[in-house]
Amino acid sequence: MTSLIYDFSDEQLKDFLSGVQTKGWGLLHDQDLSEDRMASLFRRIGVCETPDLFMNHKKNPEIFEVSDKKDSNGNKTGMFGGGELGWHSNGNSRHLNDKILIGLYCVEGNENTTLSMCNTTDPFLSLSDEEREYWKTIKIKIKFQNHTMYSLEEDDPELEFMNKNRGSIRELVGIHPHNHQPYFYFPYHFIVGAWEGKKKINHEEMIERLKLIIFKSKYQQHHVFQHGDLMLMDQFTSLHRRTPVGGDRLLWRTACDYSNT
Repeated sequence: MTSLIYDFSDEQLKDFLSGVQTKGWGLLHDQDLSEDRMASLFRRIGVCETPDLFMNHKKNPEIFEVSDKKDSNGNKTGMFGGGELGWHSNGNSRHLNDKILIGLYCVEGNENTTLSMCNTTDPFLSLSDEEREYWKTIKIKIKFQNHTMYSLEEDDPELEFMNKNRGSIRELVGIHPHNHQPYFYFPYHFIVGAWEGKKKINHEEMIERLKLIIFKSKYQQHHVFQHGDLMLMDQFTSLHRRTPVGGDRLLWRTACDYSNT
């Protein structure tokens, strides 16, 4: 297999994406992507998010900048800033969440910043049949909450964007639409309610129980981005987090579905 993803054949790309869906992520090095190549690659995979926000590139709106950099007027040019990011996945507070493949390409790395990924299928499969059946009865209410996963100032344009999402109620245990794997949907910073069947339960106690099940080291991988690294992450079968950015760092980010593959 060629080492450059934009040269993959259709079958090679499908095989790689299948591994991403199963493990939760896939990592390639030395990818040498331009803006045009990255946007074209993810359009080849599926329909991309293009919300035309301040962090989106104008020529290739599929690309979001992830950085803590500012322009000459002191305005943010990228999303997520430089602080620590808690465990999350894409689109947690959206009523419709179909852009479940995230791509992160490193333009400028930082040796002091680590991205961590956690698989959310294996923790569920590790449980007894009785435990699995119990967790499958749980529904959760999800709504964006500032100063949880990360903190945004009141005048931050990113906060306005996040607050527009009205939230959702969904099953705690989902089934992946493409490989039919079960997974825990657990962006716990945004969980504001939970029910067992029709009975409301204490969601904070539930969260603490699930943390012990899901966030074990054997389900995790950690990565320090260097220039040319491309990380693809499935947003159903994984969660991710980031340590604070220790200096200049720039990633290009895309979010798409798998509809073309």
